[in-house]
Amino acid sequence: MLVFVRTYCTVGTYYTNMMIFRHIGSVAVLEEKRAPRERSHKAFFFANDNRWLKPSKLVNGCFRTRQRTMAMKAFVFQDGEAGLQTVPIPVPAAKEALIKVNRAGVCNTDLEILSGYMGFHGVIGHEFVGTVLRVQSDKEEDQMWVNKRVCGDINCACLKSSCGTCAQSNTALARNHCPTRSVLGILAKDGTYGEYITLPIRNLHAIPDFIPDEEAVFVEPLAAACRIIEQKVINPATDRVAVIGDGKLGLLIMEVLARSGLRHPPCVIGRHPSKMKLLLGDDRIKVDMVILESDTKANVGKDAYVRVMSREALQHKFDVVVDATGSPAGLELSTYITRPMGTLVLKSTCATGTTFNTAPYVIDELRIVGSRCGPFEEAIKLFKNDGAPPLNLKKYISGVYSLNNIEQGIAKAKEKGALKVQITM
Repeated sequence: MLVFVRTYCTVGTYYTNMMIFRHIGSVAVLEEKRAPRERSHKAFFFANDNRWLKPSKLVNGCFRTRQRTMAMKAFVFQDGEAGLQTVPIPVPAAKEALIKVNRAGVCNTDLEILSGYMGFHGVIGHEFVGTVLRVQSDKEEDQMWVNKRVCGDINCACLKSSCGTCAQSNTALARNHCPTRSVLGILAKDGTYGEYITLPIRNLHAIPDFIPDEEAVFVEPLAAACRIIEQKVINPATDRVAVIGDGKLGLLIMEVLARSGLRHPPCVIGRHPSKMKLLLGDDRIKVDMVILESDTKANVGKDAYVRVMSREALQHKFDVVVDATGSPAGLELSTYITRPMGTLVLKSTCATGTTFNTAPYVIDELRIVGSRCGPFEEAIKLFKNDGAPPLNLKKYISGVYSLNNIEQGIAKAKEKGALKVQITM
């Protein structure tokens, strides 16, 4: 329980308001006690942004006698239905931070959740940039996060001494795979399609001032792309690498691979010349772009940078293939073009079931590697350039929508050819 005391003067009389901040279940509630009891202008402490505010109108469902519950707007998915609702502001647990979300990104995983992936219920979303309002810790090093712009690792590990996974600290295993973890906007923890979130302080990463909000939102998916390098599945000196899919994740993976010192330029195989063309713009970026003959409905006549190839010409051509399509057809093509004893990296989730034929994987002795969340530090470093081609991610934004218009933003994200959609709070 936290107690805040404020003395102020109204009509020549001094009053003392004692604001008691309690946890009732998972809801933050402020109780007001005042002396003397004469009618006066009330004030209360808004615990989330360190301001004294005058109460205006009551928020739906958030008034209690002599208590006010802090409320926010959020896009909630529940029992197969999704919509904007008024919900309580989350309360940070011990060693957590309360964060005001500035912008959130719409990810394909979010769209899959709306189709039933993971059976998640609550506030969806996991890509964000925000500002830390307060931390639930007395440590000086933790208090230094207040007012900083941040993004954050989405996996919230238990960190219990009895957890064998968490005991392996500072490893990708501990970062990504605690068996009792919650995952922001994906598993047992409300996400970023709301005005406020909470995250463990240890999950936070400071955003340098030179990175604007619209690009900082990309740090999480960019880190996921960096995970492929972190997993050391590619030999830069010898391997030929292909990425299947020219969507937002596929293009970010190509941005990372093109800056990773590969001897052979990475190849993206997609269907949209206009999207693949976004990878160009700096002569130091060397990439190969391919469209299959079966997909030549796209106008590639004037796009000399795109090669049209037959499916058969690509069979067993690549040492490492990254499937970023999230579709059964993309997985089948990825398998087909991976050489025997090569590596197939699965980088996108898919809620669609399909018949799975294991024969190609066994016959060609393929190594299948799942790839999830990656190192945020490495993603942030990419923005610093340090002699590498500058990273420009604004070109991948297809639309920006306010939280009030989030349903329009999600509809935009579902459109064929759409890249990143962002939501402002």
